[in-house]
Amino acid sequence: MVEVALFNIKDMSLFLSGVLALALACLLFFSRQEPIKPIYWCLVALFFFLGTLCTIDTLLYWNIHVRDALAVVLMCVSLIVVYLLKNANHFSTIETEHSAAPEPSPEEPQQQLVEKLTEFMQHNKPYLEPHITVERLAIKLNVSPKLLSCTINSKMQMNFFELISTYRVAEAKKRLADAELRQKPISEIMKSCGFNSKSVFNQAFKKTVGVTPSLYRQQHLPE
Repeated sequence: MVEVALFNIKDMSLFLSGVLALALACLLFFSRQEPIKPIYWCLVALFFFLGTLCTIDTLLYWNIHVRDALAVVLMCVSLIVVYLLKNANHFSTIETEHSAAPEPSPEEPQQQLVEKLTEFMQHNKPYLEPHITVERLAIKLNVSPKLLSCTINSKMQMNFFELISTYRVAEAKKRLADAELRQKPISEIMKSCGFNSKSVFNQAFKKTVGVTPSLYRQQHLPE
């Protein structure tokens, strides 16, 4: 009696595991709205097949060794499928090798680009190049000129030329107030800071600082 009871319990558990396999396979199939990768289609098909075999095997009383093998395989596959169902919301983030990464949201890369741009300007000083352009700076930063220009406009509230001029004026202020450069003509300091035109330099400097370059030097390097 005990053996018969144990046999029936085993058959019943195997039957229920087969039904559960079918239910999980259907749940995996209907739980996704986006296209599923081929490997998951194969897994669903295999899981459905094993569940069907397991259920039929219990109903028809196939060889006990066949049932044991099916039970082991079904248990392993069940663990995989349960994990996939639990993490179903991550399916869309799984990418095939060499596939292009999805375009990130506009806010995040622009904020990162501002930080990258600020650090690059401070350490590499590309604004000292007289003929720097947004295209050349974009190449240095490994981004598109359009993204760089849009980021400067939207995040820094200025255009590219105003940004370059701001850094050049700040550099000119430091050099004009440097005692070691006292004898160096303002025109040379202007050129060393990236300005090509004296009128543009004077206008940008006075707009930012409030005084002319010569007056600024006098204020910081009195005779």
